[in-house]
Amino acid sequence: MKISILMEKPVLRIAEDASALEAAVMMGKNHVGSLLATRSDANIGIITERDIMSKVIANKRNLETVQIKEILSQPIVTIDQDTDVEKVIEFMAEKGIRRILLTEKEQIVGIFSTSDIIKLPMLNQQ
Repeated sequence: MKISILMEKPVLRIAEDASALEAAVMMGKNHVGSLLATRSDANIGIITERDIMSKVIANKRNLETVQIKEILSQPIVTIDQDTDVEKVIEFMAEKGIRRILLTEKEQIVGIFSTSDIIKLPMLNQQ
């Protein structure tokens, strides 16, 4: 089974100079746990709920003044959307990552996270 069956799309983007508060609001409104951080049109990292919790809130920093570029995670890890699900999960486990961006012809087309694994049993029943 290809990973593209489980991916979430589209991947939402936020500018690197946006605040952590803006990122949190965007994630909440869109019911997502991460955003792709950008500089101009270039993808430079990923910002997650965990980044906001551990790097801002836990350190009692101001959500309104901390910028995405201060707390984003790098590098961006990608894999082709046609890769087998099992290989992607193994790769993520080896690298210790929770999210991976999926590409088609080197363009980001979706995202897969460890929370998407719960969809597997439902797909296997179909």
